Amino acid sequence: MCGINGTIVPEGRADLGAVTAMNRRLRHRGPDEGGAIGLGRVAMGMRRLSILDLKSGSQPMTTADGRFTIVYNGECYDTAEQRAALEREGARLRTTTDTEVVLELWARRGERSLDALNGMFGFAVHDRDADSVTLVRDPIGIKPLYYWHGPKGELVFSSELASLLEHPSVPRQLDRRSLVALLVDRSVADPWTLLDGVRQLPPGHLLRWRDGAIEVERYWTYELAPEPMDEQEALEELRARLDASVRSQLVADVPVGVFLSGGIDSSTVAALAARAVDGPVHSFNVSFQSPDFDESRIARRVAEHIGAEHHELRVDDASFDVELLDRIVDHVGQPLGDMSCIPTWIVSKFARERVTVALSGDGGDELFGGYDHMRWAARVQRFADRTPAFARRVGQAVLAGAALVPAGGIAERTRRARKGLALTFVGRDEQLRRLMCLFGEDEARSLVRDASSEPLRPWASIPAETLEGLEPEEYAMAILAQTYMTSSILTKVDRMSMAASLEVRVPLLDRRVVDLAQRLPLGLKLRGATGKHLLREAGRPHLPDEVYSHPKKGFGLPLH
Repeated sequence: MCGINGTIVPEGRADLGAVTAMNRRLRHRGPDEGGAIGLGRVAMGMRRLSILDLKSGSQPMTTADGRFTIVYNGECYDTAEQRAALEREGARLRTTTDTEVVLELWARRGERSLDALNGMFGFAVHDRDADSVTLVRDPIGIKPLYYWHGPKGELVFSSELASLLEHPSVPRQLDRRSLVALLVDRSVADPWTLLDGVRQLPPGHLLRWRDGAIEVERYWTYELAPEPMDEQEALEELRARLDASVRSQLVADVPVGVFLSGGIDSSTVAALAARAVDGPVHSFNVSFQSPDFDESRIARRVAEHIGAEHHELRVDDASFDVELLDRIVDHVGQPLGDMSCIPTWIVSKFARERVTVALSGDGGDELFGGYDHMRWAARVQRFADRTPAFARRVGQAVLAGAALVPAGGIAERTRRARKGLALTFVGRDEQLRRLMCLFGEDEARSLVRDASSEPLRPWASIPAETLEGLEPEEYAMAILAQTYMTSSILTKVDRMSMAASLEVRVPLLDRRVVDLAQRLPLGLKLRGATGKHLLREAGRPHLPDEVYSHPKKGFGLPLH
């Protein structure tokens, strides 16, 4: 795992000194070594957290003929087979890193090589002969990649905004539309950032730079395409893919552990990891005094059941370090309204004392239907489809007259009914957004001076044709997987884990699992009021019953 950066200019020589400064701001992402290279109009650098082939594999890395040079952040999990295939083709690989496999695949197949990559990554490749640079971000958006393209054709890129801002050409101007979106959505969706003119390359996209011009193109599309499946056959296939994913993501030349919250997703990953390793797997949990946030008892029970060597960190009022909030702000890059940044930082720092890589259970809710928001949005949409608009207007008028009902259960139900009726008069995208928002868009715009009246829609970059014909629950899943998961969940995990120099891998977002999840029919994801039906059943043979009987909790902490 690494941090990468670079600069490309249309004329003259790129500023290698600026790349060196950018590199220094990425040291936490790669404390083991760093490197930079000047290639005329191109300069690229990286910081390395050594995971595979600790003694070699330094970057930037160049092909034997000198044509292609790569800086690479990430991990690809099925490169052993690709390495063997390349060697059969005559390639002479000098290291055992996935970086060299990716570089050699690119040298031989160019952009077509992206179809073969299964992992999390952001990388840049310089082609000496074409005098061009290509930036690539992984299909799901697990790893970040920011860039700024100047009016004279200069391109600057980096894994983090703080590093990008070390380059003297990058402007520091607020994007007010993105600020409004932040106040509504608690995060800024790709490709936007809070910096005017600075963009994040969206998941599944590549950027080509040549002679000062850039072209951004999608190479992979997230699309739900449910098809009829026998439940038992689907369950067996999911179990096989989960097992293969976890086994491949345990491969490392450094110690590997698992985050274990006690929930379905992390417990399933931990159980499969325990079955795949010789000896006990290390599991990590953060516990709290407040029972509303603490799942440590369930986590301990899971660890005991699967034979893990469990490590638990107790955080209470006395031990909570308020100053860590400053460190989180230093690393998050731009404001992120997700309280779970704090426990994610705490458990990452705690795990880093014993391991360099940890597996997490992120992605299960988005892929398999674990959020209440999905079901609420579906209820609103179906009610709107069945009920004439005039009847809904009458209902609004009646409930408005009930606004003075004394506080209590009736008042709360009245408030929810008013909100639900109001949502029936907006589109499906906006229904879901308002169910999750911090401020309404008009409220947020009133808080931002000189805010543009042109709204920023988080789902704007999602191809409309991929959302056609979906059930309301599926529609919500598709939106959340491409907005909330990437801009909030995965951003939080990347920034907080890398701040602790810990690589976190997400087996539930392995391409093999994602490809199956996209094809599963809705009935295998949602079963009545229960979400993640098939995923729940996949782990059941390996987990204690308590995992399935206790209520779902988010990864939060008693912040007050």
